[in-house]
Amino acid sequence: MLKLKKVLIADFDFQMNLTNRFIPVNQRKDLIKPENDVLNFFKNDIIPEPILVDDNLWLIPGNPKLEELLDDVKNGKQRNYLLQWYYSNMEKLSEQYDFILFDTHNDHNMITDNILAVSDKVIAIADVDGDSMSMLADEVNHINKLKKLIVNPITGESFVNTKVVKIGNKIIADAAKHPDTSTANVDHRNFVKAFNQMMEVDDSFLGYFWERGPLAKAKTENKSMFHLKNDARYNKKNNLEFYKKSEELFEKIFDL
Repeated sequence: MLKLKKVLIADFDFQMNLTNRFIPVNQRKDLIKPENDVLNFFKNDIIPEPILVDDNLWLIPGNPKLEELLDDVKNGKQRNYLLQWYYSNMEKLSEQYDFILFDTHNDHNMITDNILAVSDKVIAIADVDGDSMSMLADEVNHINKLKKLIVNPITGESFVNTKVVKIGNKIIADAAKHPDTSTANVDHRNFVKAFNQMMEVDDSFLGYFWERGPLAKAKTENKSMFHLKNDARYNKKNNLEFYKKSEELFEKIFDL
């Protein structure tokens, strides 16, 4: 179903991992023009022109210089620029795209806060780590803080309406399937059991992605895992359940 949707993705991470997935570094100069640059949001007061990178998929590419604009965004008129952009173009955007996805740096700088302010959903990722659950709570607390800070000055109503959804990541497959009986790493088994318990009482905990080779290959080959699913090298029998579970989780995210 998702393949039939029109999707805009925008890279607001100065590390540019999302951009690199679709545009190899050695092709940037040829494929990314000044009018496509994400910096235009904050620097030139114009809307970047997205690049068609796949069927029904458009990309606003990132820029490593984005980090240098943090102070300007924090102190200048661009402080809530994305919020202004969204509300000014909401009707046009809804006609052009079914979904808009933002990739941000893993922090709470002013640019990230701009993204959070215009988002309907924020996907908080938890790896198998002792601090991962508390970090998910920190994300919720930060969103609640933004709801109080970014408000309509006339009505006092918050502009921030985003919902945090929590996703586990890189879980050993056997631990995911058999957390009580598996011989997999104990940290993975305990993580799965804790996450499953939270899913029973909190509908913002949606599930977890398995650790599996195709996901790593998707990054190294600049392809999505859905492309790899149709590649004879990666659609072996032992990967089919990985693809199935991943697609089910993506559907849950987009159906919210």
